[in-house]
Amino acid sequence: MGRKDRRIILICQCLVNPYCRVHILGQNFPLSLEITGYLLRKNVGIIQYPCPETTAMGLMRNPQGRLQYDNIFFRSHCKELLKTPMLMVREFIKNRYRLCCFIGLENSPTCGIHWGRHKVNRYGTESPNPEDAPAKDDPVLMGIMAEILSQELSEEGITVPFLELPALSDATSPKRQLFWKDLEDAVSPVVEQADKM
Repeated sequence: MGRKDRRIILICQCLVNPYCRVHILGQNFPLSLEITGYLLRKNVGIIQYPCPETTAMGLMRNPQGRLQYDNIFFRSHCKELLKTPMLMVREFIKNRYRLCCFIGLENSPTCGIHWGRHKVNRYGTESPNPEDAPAKDDPVLMGIMAEILSQELSEEGITVPFLELPALSDATSPKRQLFWKDLEDAVSPVVEQADKM
C-alpha cells in the first residue's frame, strides 16, 4: 500500500479573510466559506500569505490598478511577505506533502492571474475597472504578488496550476463552474502504482 496523498495549497489571504479586501469593494464571507469549506472537506491544508495591499497600505486604502503597485518598493514588500509561506511550502514538500495549486482572485492587481487592460481614471492612472471590450492582443499579466510567487516557486523547481477565483462572476456562470472543475482536478488525490495493485 502506497502512502496517503497529503495535499496543501497556497491561497491569497482575502479568500480566507474577506476583511482584507479594499473597503469599498465589500467582503464576501459566503464565498470564503464555500472555498475554505470545500478544501477542508477534501482534507487539503491551506497556506495563506499576508495580504500585501493591506500590509503595505492598511485597510482604508483606495482601489488601485496593477501599474500603481508595480514598483520596486511594493515588489520588495511582496518578497518579504512570501519568506515564511515559502519556508512552509518547502517544509511540507520535504515531508512528502503535495502542493496542488495556488488560488488567486480575479481582477486583483496583486493576486490575480489574468490582469488585462484596465480603464484609466480621471487622474490618468490605471483604475481597478477592466476595459469593457479589451482588444485580442492586449497583454495579460499576473498580479504583482502572483508574479513574484510564480518566480519563487520556479526557483524551487515547483510547478503547480495557478487558479483564479472569479468572485465577480455569478455562482452558476461558466467561468465559476470552470474554476471549480480546475480546482477539483488540482486537488484530486493521486493514485500511486502501489495503490492500484
